[in-house]
Amino acid sequence: MLRSKGVIAFFVLPAFLIYALVLPVPILKSIYYSFFEWNLVGTKEFIGLDNYKTMFTHDAIFLNALKNTFIFSFGCILLQLPLAFLLAYWLSSGIKGTKFFRGTYFLPVIISGTSIGLLWQFIYNGNHGLLNAIIQWLGWPGFHKDWLSDPKFAIYGVLISVSWQFFGYHMVIFLAGISTISSEVIESAKIDGASGWQVLWGIVLPLVKPFLVISLVLAMTGSVKAFDNVISLTGGGPAHASDVLALHMYNTAFHEMRYGYGSAVSVVLFVLNILFTVMFSFLLRERNREVSSA
Repeated sequence: MLRSKGVIAFFVLPAFLIYALVLPVPILKSIYYSFFEWNLVGTKEFIGLDNYKTMFTHDAIFLNALKNTFIFSFGCILLQLPLAFLLAYWLSSGIKGTKFFRGTYFLPVIISGTSIGLLWQFIYNGNHGLLNAIIQWLGWPGFHKDWLSDPKFAIYGVLISVSWQFFGYHMVIFLAGISTISSEVIESAKIDGASGWQVLWGIVLPLVKPFLVISLVLAMTGSVKAFDNVISLTGGGPAHASDVLALHMYNTAFHEMRYGYGSAVSVVLFVLNILFTVMFSFLLRERNREVSSA
């Protein structure tokens, strides 16, 4: 019975249908709706590529959200991955309390993004926030301000909060990668006179590159579609200074009732996710080929 394709298809079909309803079907419908002007109530009007032309030529909020998405995405990688890797290497060295530190660093990951946003609102609060309290304690009154009301800082404030939430997630991925390295390899390198930095850079890092690819893709795609942290912390403000593509898509589709235009923004968001995933995978694959040939 288990060799029968019909039986296999029978058991696979329910899971496949659920998957189709959750992912491929909504994506295809969004692509379809992006060619229309529609407010979810009236008749759809086919306008071709006009939504996409408007985005890149007349929508200043979209262009600002696109810029913020790039800043946010690459900022998340720069803040999360190096810290996560160094912490994973430190915890894998056999220090006392490894389980405690691993659980503590991973704890923010299981908390909702909305809760994290509210937590950091209190930290950034201009009147009684923790950040201003630390600044006052250090004796730097010139830096005391309402952080989230500053257009130059708002997007970076969200970036810091998201990086704090998810660096523990990537730390666990790197811990899994480091655990696959034979201790004999590291011990042999130390016996040959390799320093801790040489072991880290020359042995550990190359051997965990497959896990680095996973973390890069997850960090990039997760930050490109960031929504809950942004809407709970700043709401895209002040004056759209911290707006990102996912939030702009939501506001356009459900607040302004421009569903066709919001679908077009979602298509751009989807394409960015695909491009970043392919780009990082290709670059790291080429780098691995260069190392292997050398």
